[in-house]
Amino acid sequence: MIDKIRKILERVENVSDWIIIKDIRKSTEIFLIKDKVDMNRACNFEEYRVRVFVDFEENGKKFKGDSNVMIGVSDTENEIEEKIKEAVFAAGFVKNDWYDLPEKEEGDYVEIKSFETNKDLKDKFEELHTVIYKDYNYQAEVNSCELFAIEDLNRVVTSKGVDVEYPKSEFSFEIVTDSNIGKEPVEIFNGYYLTNLDLVEIEKIVDKQLMETEGRSKAVRNKKLENMRVIISNEAVEEFLHFYLQQASDSSIYQKISKAKIGENFQKADAKQKLTFKINPALATSIDARPVDGEGKKLSEYNLYKDGVVEHLVTSSKFSHYLGVENKGMCTTFEVEAGDVPVSEYKKGNYLEVYAFSAFLMDGTTGDFGGEFRLAKLVEDGKESYVTGGSISENIFKVQNTMMFSKEKAIRRNSVTPQAIIFDGLTIAGE
Repeated sequence: MIDKIRKILERVENVSDWIIIKDIRKSTEIFLIKDKVDMNRACNFEEYRVRVFVDFEENGKKFKGDSNVMIGVSDTENEIEEKIKEAVFAAGFVKNDWYDLPEKEEGDYVEIKSFETNKDLKDKFEELHTVIYKDYNYQAEVNSCELFAIEDLNRVVTSKGVDVEYPKSEFSFEIVTDSNIGKEPVEIFNGYYLTNLDLVEIEKIVDKQLMETEGRSKAVRNKKLENMRVIISNEAVEEFLHFYLQQASDSSIYQKISKAKIGENFQKADAKQKLTFKINPALATSIDARPVDGEGKKLSEYNLYKDGVVEHLVTSSKFSHYLGVENKGMCTTFEVEAGDVPVSEYKKGNYLEVYAFSAFLMDGTTGDFGGEFRLAKLVEDGKESYVTGGSISENIFKVQNTMMFSKEKAIRRNSVTPQAIIFDGLTIAGE
């Protein structure tokens, strides 16, 4: 099929460059209501995403336009050609200043670890069922669960000679937990994404969601708190740290919405926790690990920040060309170096630990972050309680020099990061 698409691309007029991405997927889905299987189905598909580029000039200035099209295995040669011609027509209206696409590079590509998630789901289903539905000793239970085992085989082929194939493994699940011990019933729905069926990690996840569900049933409205230690230990950690990825991206710098400059401190020299942030395209715990980006650029591991200093940028062919910097490729999988102190040490006085936000907001330009939390644990003078309804509103540039990271790490969808981030002296809005 790729050869067929390639030949059509080569004969269609005005196509300057092209990228073909092939995706073959095999998946298994199991739906459970309470602890009984309600549906069990398998799905296989194959699709091709084609991006066409058109180079043209207007008034002596060179442009490169692009457009995307989806091609199915059942499409005829005439249908494929018509889709590509329509994409070429659309690309002619996109006036990006001209840039070049990545050339094929020699040498080995990073190896992406694969897992037989479909086989594991079948072979380990009874063990998995036990982990999800066992008694965790909370006044909350799993109401329903959906399991997804996915194995992808991706191939990126470009007009610049790139031809790379790599696997993608995913075991994801969505669980609904509920509790009826409070004044009103509580129901929580969350989705989780792993690269393999890791029973130990799944047990931690289910335990945490059941704890939060029971906590929500017991929670009272949060009062206003001042000069408080705040510990963030949920998925907001990754969202918070993603700010540094955005700031050190070529697109943000080109648009002048970033303060990052290569070779300069992003934090103060005396920051309590100096940021070391590494791009890792082969991160084995992330479902987005890959050896090349969507344009075929070969990816490698490197430091984005080292001890608070910007060392490199996350780049694309377009904006790196405009800025005149090295194109290291678009990669969103990363690791952040942890701190030296266990999170337990930060819990020896008064503190508020936020377990779940209604919606955590992180402005990648201004650095404003926060939101209303739906569950947190408040410890004051040795007394513990669950609270809800309070909100945090802060700015990363204000707190990044005094923030601290826990010694423990946590696996998240696109990263391995400190389990918790600790902020001192915050004001928490409440009743």
